[in-house]
Amino acid sequence: MRRTVMAALSAACLAAAALPAATTRPAQAQDAAPDLASLRQEALSLVNEARRDNGLGPLTTTGPLNRAAQAHADDMLKRGYYSHESPDGRNVADRFQAEGGSQWKLTAENIAQCEGCRDLSRERVRQFQQGWMNSPDHRANILRAGLTEFGFGIAGRDGKILAVQTFAGPGEPRGTSGEASAPAISAEAAAAAALAAINQARREAGAPPLEASDALDTVAQRLLEGDTKHGIIRQPANLLDLLPAGERQQWRRLDVLAAACGGCGTRRTKADVTGFAEQWLNDSGYRQRLLEPGTTHLGFFLVADGDGRKRAAAVAGRREE
Repeated sequence: MRRTVMAALSAACLAAAALPAATTRPAQAQDAAPDLASLRQEALSLVNEARRDNGLGPLTTTGPLNRAAQAHADDMLKRGYYSHESPDGRNVADRFQAEGGSQWKLTAENIAQCEGCRDLSRERVRQFQQGWMNSPDHRANILRAGLTEFGFGIAGRDGKILAVQTFAGPGEPRGTSGEASAPAISAEAAAAAALAAINQARREAGAPPLEASDALDTVAQRLLEGDTKHGIIRQPANLLDLLPAGERQQWRRLDVLAAACGGCGTRRTKADVTGFAEQWLNDSGYRQRLLEPGTTHLGFFLVADGDGRKRAAAVAGRREE
């Protein structure tokens, strides 16, 4: 019996802005340079003010995002480039993960630079924030639903200042405008939705419909249980051992498909089920298995791990006649 594993990870959302050169105020009128913690607090307050004004929840600052943002600001200043991607090809997701962040969270980043600027001040942070809010792409990151965490970095030298905002969160279900528009569904409803989607494809292909199977639902659920940090599903020595007692002699063949997505929200929704079914059906190899005429039953289970990772397993089986 063959197990097929497929993973789909969310892409980072990136945006960049260049601010015009600003005239520095006389030295006696400049703000005293605050420490980095003060600048980060100002950046967080401004972002949360914008989110509150738009009906969104606040973000909280985290060590991995702060370190990722500061490392990128320092690196751009040191190596003289201005991009979301470093010369060695690292992006915001790479930097976040290198600092201990989850590979499954949705990540986003805003960057900005100011030429002819020397004061690392709260006022400068406010100017960067205003520039980002005036840019549609940057504003979209600041006001993105599904984000819960924030980081900020800033570095300056020789009249140039570079600033970086980093964001992370569990994201939202695929194909929706937000978790609020995608109500949670039960495991039973998810299995029914998967069966309906796959049977629709089978009807269009002229294959007989599959029947629901509680036993195969159980297999799918057990495949997703336990420590799967480094994979999508468990790898049992014998797939038949996952069947409920009394069922192991009833099946001629079992075939497993699995997939994962990151940045997909925190609740099981119908949009998730549809997304995974479409993912399998759009792949020629997996589609062939799901449309196999001799297959008689289908089991399905989906879990949301809480940090944006969702995993699904489908078990297609042929029951003994």
